[in-house]
Parts: sequence; structure tokens; C-alpha cells
Amino acid sequence: MRKLMLMLAATAAILFAGALTWNAQASVTGGSGNLAITAKNFTPIIKTACGGPGAHCRWGRHWVCGPMGRCWCAPC
Repeated sequence: MRKLMLMLAATAAILFAGALTWNAQASVTGGSGNLAITAKNFTPIIKTACGGPGAHCRWGRHWVCGPMGRCWCAPC
């Protein structure tokens, strides 16, 4: 009997959490009014690397220096 009540309580909690997240309301950035402008500026080409490994960093990273003089390899 306890297992049944525990399963029912867990099912109710999962259904309640799912009901709260049901409406995602996803939209295109800038709204649907700017869809033509967004489509005109869209390119399917994605930059995958910074141009090869350098003196300090491996592929996919580049050398960045911060305001206090600390430098590191940051992702592209």
C-alpha cells in the first residue's frame, strides 16, 4: 500500500511539474516582424576554428589577455 501511495505521489508531482513547463512560447529573436531581415542576414556557415593552432593554444582556441595582464587560451 505504501509503494502505491508513493508511486501516485511521484506521478502527481511529475505531472504537475510538466503542466507548469508545458507552454514554452518559443519565438524568433526580434519577433516575427523582423523575420525577413533575419532571413536575409542568415548564413548557414559556422566558424569552427580560429585558423589553426598557434604558438600558445591548440585548435579551437585563441590567445586572450585580460585587463590585469593575465593571458589564457579562450574558446573561439
